[in-house]
Amino acid sequence: MEGKHILFILLVMCLAWQARGAVNCTATGAGRFADPDDTTCQNYTLCVLSGSTYLSYDYVCPTTSLFNPNTAMCTTDYTCPTTTTNTTSTSTCTAEGYFADSNSTDCSSYIECVDINGTYTETTFTCPNNTYFNPNTTLCESDYNCTTTATFACSAAGRFANSADTTCQTYYFCVLQSDGTYVQYEYTCPTTSVFNPTTRMCTTSYTCT
Repeated sequence: MEGKHILFILLVMCLAWQARGAVNCTATGAGRFADPDDTTCQNYTLCVLSGSTYLSYDYVCPTTSLFNPNTAMCTTDYTCPTTTTNTTSTSTCTAEGYFADSNSTDCSSYIECVDINGTYTETTFTCPNNTYFNPNTTLCESDYNCTTTATFACSAAGRFANSADTTCQTYYFCVLQSDGTYVQYEYTCPTTSVFNPTTRMCTTSYTCT
């Protein structure tokens, strides 16, 4: 009987760790979410609401499957995005999270921003075939329409507040191309922050007016 207990405990320890959650469940809410640091696409976190707090459990998909963030399930027909670059820069990152790649005109890639000792590391990922990065959900989706928003027209390079957004969470990123034209992207600040039009950054200290 004791041997069965030990085997059960070892099995649970291999599949889940409650002590360390790879995902911030307070920010994501309840559900299953991909581990942002896992390049193999096999690790995910289960967030469970318990009273007023969240419990997080880290899991690993079976060997022959990968975690699909679109369906929030382990599956054998998902293609893990590939990492194309890894540079340290502040050209795109103003906060931690996933953002559209300003160098991509077809929404086929996105950038992961990680704050390491005050400096943002930008890692560019490529979406699986026939999927496009949706900056609103920060997922690669097959039904996302890759278009720029026509209500704002870039006249200079940089980040600009979306005046039509009463929540102050979205902003535009204008990139000057070699031919003198601008490419326009719309971004959404992380859930706990808003866009400050003065500093042109996502921040938690700005009051939306």
